[in-house]
Amino acid sequence: MPYSVHVGQFPRCCMLATVFLLSFSAAPPVFALWDEMLAEQMEEAEAGDADAQYEVGIKYLKGHGVEQDTSRALHWLELSAQSGNERARTKLQRMQDQQAKFSDTLKKAQSGDAGAQYTVGMMYLKGKGTAQDGAKARDWISKAARQNNQKAITRLGILYFKGEGGSVDYPRALELFQSVSSDSVLAQYYLGEMYAAGKGVDRNFNTAIDWYRKAVDGGFKRAGGKIINMEEELRMAGRRKSNAVSVEAPEPAAKKAVSKPVPKQAKAGPAPVAKPKKAKKTQKARKAKKAPVPRPATLTALEKLAKRHWVRSQKPVDYLPSKVTLCEIEGEELVCFSKVLKRTQGAREVEYRVKSEIREQRGKIMITYRNLVLDVVDTQVDEDEQPLGYDDEVDQGFQVKTGWTQDHQVECSKPKRGKLNCLKDQTHKMSIVEG
Repeated sequence: MPYSVHVGQFPRCCMLATVFLLSFSAAPPVFALWDEMLAEQMEEAEAGDADAQYEVGIKYLKGHGVEQDTSRALHWLELSAQSGNERARTKLQRMQDQQAKFSDTLKKAQSGDAGAQYTVGMMYLKGKGTAQDGAKARDWISKAARQNNQKAITRLGILYFKGEGGSVDYPRALELFQSVSSDSVLAQYYLGEMYAAGKGVDRNFNTAIDWYRKAVDGGFKRAGGKIINMEEELRMAGRRKSNAVSVEAPEPAAKKAVSKPVPKQAKAGPAPVAKPKKAKKTQKARKAKKAPVPRPATLTALEKLAKRHWVRSQKPVDYLPSKVTLCEIEGEELVCFSKVLKRTQGAREVEYRVKSEIREQRGKIMITYRNLVLDVVDTQVDEDEQPLGYDDEVDQGFQVKTGWTQDHQVECSKPKRGKLNCLKDQTHKMSIVEG
């Protein structure tokens, strides 16, 4: 049942959280703000404010701004629940259920049950029913893996791949993923990740695509965006190679023109007739040497656009040449593909890239761009509601929508004095400047 929000409390909390996020790039202010937030909430909690008691309890539970301390978390959550805070009551009930589950499962794990060992490991990993402990998580999951538990083998590979509960070990992760790759879609997905990033293996986009596709075919839909991403990487590499060849190809001809029989003419002696020929050929050679690499005339404006970095509100523009994009000419278009970016939308953190196609038309710069969603992670769901374990992650793969979003159209004037005047989707006017 949804809990109510106290209007008097909410704006101030949101304002503090917003200031915190904006201050994240500077370490000292962040810690100072954590202290300020905790001190204010602690003062209100000690005065009996139920909402503040809940917030302090959650901070101790998750280790936000303070050392994680479950006993203190329980203390403040119990006080908040006694004061009538429904969120605290719900949280306590879930914690008690998780603690009971952990206690029962631990007994089975200690008796040698592989499934229980895996679950105990996952509970240690996520801090459910017990204090979070990565080392103990790796230990229990390793015990289950030694009994050939497929979920445990896959999860142990992820622990080695990410360095959770210990050091990173790519060769060991690769070995574990490969051992269950015929059945585990999660192992297939992470094999794709390894080949895509070149971690523990030689980087190979085609091999990454093959593994991602196996994961998608097995039901792990989250890998769909990764396939498109790899295919776009290959296309950009093809454009880059093609453009490099077209730039280098004319050079031998230019050198040949420069090396025409100028030396022989120089030896022809002082005859007056030879001098005009010498001057004429030298002039031709000079012109051949200085001749620019030929490009279609229609791309001139785009080449000028591509030589600059464009910003808006002091941030790189992700659909124009900028510090976050790589752009290449293809035919009469400039194609740009951004690096991996992140954006928070409501309760979700979206990982994405931007692809744009830019052309010159009727004296304007016309841009079509769209986002490629690679992954979506819930950032605000309560810990007790987060997926726990292998099966839940596969199920979540069906819910997350990855791939292309809808197109956006941007029409800009040609660059003038380092500035572009643009109209986005025929409604939103904006100025983009060189930066």
